[in-house]
Order: sequence, then C-alpha cells, then structure tokens
Amino acid sequence: MKSAVKKETKIDVPVRADIAGGTSDIAYYLDKYEIKYGAVVNIALPVRIEITVSIDESSDEIRVTMPDLNETIKGDISDLEKQEENNACQIIKNFLRFFALNSKGLNVKITSKGAVPPASGLGTSSAIGVGLVRALSEIYGVYGINPCEFSYLVETSMGMLGGKQDYYAAWLEGLNYIIFSGPDKSLVTVKRNYPSEHKLYRWVLEKSVIYYTGESRSSGKMNEQFQENIKKDPSVFSKIAQDADRAFKGIRVKNEEMIAESINSDRIRHLKLSPLYYSKSMTLMAKVGEELGYAHRGCGAGGGGCILFFGDKKNHDILTKKLNKLGGFKIY
Repeated sequence: MKSAVKKETKIDVPVRADIAGGTSDIAYYLDKYEIKYGAVVNIALPVRIEITVSIDESSDEIRVTMPDLNETIKGDISDLEKQEENNACQIIKNFLRFFALNSKGLNVKITSKGAVPPASGLGTSSAIGVGLVRALSEIYGVYGINPCEFSYLVETSMGMLGGKQDYYAAWLEGLNYIIFSGPDKSLVTVKRNYPSEHKLYRWVLEKSVIYYTGESRSSGKMNEQFQENIKKDPSVFSKIAQDADRAFKGIRVKNEEMIAESINSDRIRHLKLSPLYYSKSMTLMAKVGEELGYAHRGCGAGGGGCILFFGDKKNHDILTKKLNKLGGFKIY
C-alpha cells in the first residue's frame, strides 16, 4: 500500500452562487429527454471551506473532524463506510480504496469556520468533495486526478441525482460559463473562466448579495414536482440553458438589464417546475429586493437556503438591513 509523501497539507475551496442555468447541468435529464445541451453561469464566492489533512504516525486510526457540524468520525475504513449519507466519509473511503493507500493515522479536518450554514444551496458538499480529493492527492502523491469527476462518481453511487456545476466552480474558481453536452451528456466544456482577479469577476461580485434565509434547504417534495413537470415539458431545460447563455452575453458587455432579465427568467422557469422553489421566507425577502430594483433567484435547487440578489451596489446596505429584520444573515 502506498503511504503518504507529506505529513500535512491544507487546501481551501470556495462555495458558489449560480447566476443562471442551474438544473440544466443534470446529465440524467439531458440524456433522457435528448436535450442538446445544458449551460450554467456561476461565480465562486470569497467564502471558503478549509480542509486540513495530516498523518499522525503514533495512531492507527482514521479521524474525520467537522467542527461546523460538531461531528467526529474515527476508526478504520469500514467505520467510514458505515457513514452511508456522509459525502465526506464516502469520498475519503473511496479514494483510499481506489488507490490502495495506507490510511493509518490519517486525520482530516473540514471547516468553514461558521461562514457557511448547512443546506445553504451554495454547493458546499461538492466543494468539500473537490477539496478532499485535492488534499488527499497532494498528501499521498497521486497525480492527474480530476477532483470534480471523482467526487461526482462517488456521490452518484450514493444515489444522489445532481449536476456537475458545483464541483467545477470549486475547482476552477472565478466566474464560469460551462456547457454540459456530448455522449450521455457527460462532457463538461468550460467555455469561459474569468479568474478572481479579472475585472468582470469583480464587477459581477460587487453587484451581488448572497443572503441566507435562515431556512435549511428542503428539496424532497420539490424534486418530485420538478420531475413531474419536466416530464410534461422537457424543453424547459433548453430554455433554462438559454437563460445562462443570455446571462453570459450580458456579463461580457456589462449589460445589467440583460443579466437581470436572465436571472429573473431562470427563477420564473424554476417556479413553474415547482412553486416550492421559493419558500415563504424567500418570497418575502424577494419582495424586499424587488422594491430596491434587484433581480433574484434561489441558489442551487432552491427551496430554502440562500438567495442571490443582483443589482446596484449602492443599495446593498439598505437591502441587508431590511432582510435582517426578516431573519437570516448575509453570507456575502
């Protein structure tokens, strides 16, 4: 078995907000309904998950610590395997087994230092997966691994039905325009990545507010409604992808009206798929944003968690103060 080549490594990865196109990155629907392509525009936020991986040579056990959840799992690989719904444990277990690695004394710590609440809709679990694969690859000297695809395969094996945009946002960072197409709709094409120092990344970020509603995302019934309504009109995926196409065109030329129209159109399409896309508190907060001229959409799959507001930065403080009265808190 291959042993670690380093004693410790630290990786930090960002969470993301999707500006338009979310849901159209799910290969299952694209392939099943023969949709030509999906498209997403997303932005990595300056809100990061920190992952520390180290080797304790005096110990034989694996220890996974998640202070944000007040949770510690320790034991051997079989103990990780028992954590069937814990993405982090399953990714660690699969990575160790796939590459036949010596797991004795492996310590993993995952934390956002309280910056990201659970079920926020910001792609946290995917970001953690990408960070884990990167950190484990570095400490064990495993090269050339695409952390997005590895994490996606593990989470798919856990029965999760999701897309790939979250993984690529965490890996690429910056502002991204991504196409999902090809055989089995498994091909990811990064049409454009603006790194965090690029003026367009900074421009979009400064016009954005990410606000946590105070409600964890709840997607069970909503996903059922999504599936029922997608079956009735699969073309909605093409339309959502076109919203992303239009949003990116707007970003390239700094056309705020075009971007706002794309964000709002994306939201309306998701609400038609399921009215649960916006919870009651999200609806109340959205009205506050609209009164100040903001476009808005639910982050991720919606149903709670965070809202993206896009508008004039001079109103950000006013927006935040009014939202604070309704509950929740500003993420960015």
